[in-house]
Amino acid sequence: MKKIIFTILISILTTSVFAETSGKFQASGMGAWEVNVMDGGNGNMSITYDGIAGMTDANPDGIFHKSTMHCIGGLTLQAGKFEDETGMCRFDLFDGESVFINFKGKGTGGVGGSGDFIIISGTGKYANIKGTGFSSRQNLKSKSGFATSINQMSGEFTY
Repeated sequence: MKKIIFTILISILTTSVFAETSGKFQASGMGAWEVNVMDGGNGNMSITYDGIAGMTDANPDGIFHKSTMHCIGGLTLQAGKFEDETGMCRFDLFDGESVFINFKGKGTGGVGGSGDFIIISGTGKYANIKGTGFSSRQNLKSKSGFATSINQMSGEFTY
């Protein structure tokens, strides 16, 4: 009888230790990005950016709710369009941990863009996080040397 109780107890403990958490998110926010531009004329440009956004999630219990997003990326415009945006973002979460994504996108200069991303890693309890999603942004008016935008992200994750 002791062996049966011990086996059940071990089974319950190991199941909870190895249980995965998964979820969906629908985050949005606004950000400002310092930009470096090389203008080749006629809508041809190379742009790099580094900036931060405040994010909220439609689900107030979501992991990206009340987070900040720091992104570094770049793109090359040809006749005002781009198909090669790429970069990385770090989400600093409300619980003190971080989650990292890689993204790719396409769009129109001065208007906005959209694309896919993958969740590549995290810190602490999110160290093994994985996931995918879709993001879009709408550019806003800004002063020279900066870009401002409304950002929307949705996707799924497991950790």
